Amino acid sequence: MTTLNNQNLLQLRFVNQTHIDAVKPTFANLPENPYADGAFRKRRYSVIKVQDGELKLQATKAFVQDDSINTFQGNVERTYENLEPSLLASEGMKSIVNEFRAITGISEQRDIEIHQFRMLAIDSDTPPAPEGIHQDGFDHVCICGVSHENLAGGELLVYENKQAEPCFKMEIKDGMFALINDREVWHNATPMNKIDASKPGYLDCFVLTA
Repeated sequence: MTTLNNQNLLQLRFVNQTHIDAVKPTFANLPENPYADGAFRKRRYSVIKVQDGELKLQATKAFVQDDSINTFQGNVERTYENLEPSLLASEGMKSIVNEFRAITGISEQRDIEIHQFRMLAIDSDTPPAPEGIHQDGFDHVCICGVSHENLAGGELLVYENKQAEPCFKMEIKDGMFALINDREVWHNATPMNKIDASKPGYLDCFVLTA
């Protein structure tokens, strides 16, 4: 990776487990997803700003990615329910957002988009990211692991370019906070499988972008 060796491509840390435990129960309330990935990904989505220490919900908008970025659902306007008000008001969610702001250095005027995911292992090798190796079209992308149950796979993969072999691979553990330089590297995740086929298997995480 000599062409990129003077840039911060990936920052990795773990956030306070107390804050992670506080937000875990809200993932059980995720609504059904009506789009092409709905069979294996439940989601809420909000745009927020941090104002006077509070997470202020911004106007609801459709989430859309160009098909040059997302080859699975590109140019599709997708509208999701907002994160629950109690979650946005919680100290756990504030801590996660403030960690994101601290390591990116973004200002209070900057919009932050938050996706709350439950990724379900439903068949053999369920893809957490159906678009495959991709960028999201932002400066900063953060994956914050919250919970996993009865799951093998779902590891984060980071690539120097779309044609390269992964240069980083790590299980998305509870509390893992991985900040990716989305302008310079690509990312994906390994397929998911249930450990016990008779029980639900899933990965819960937040994805924050700015």
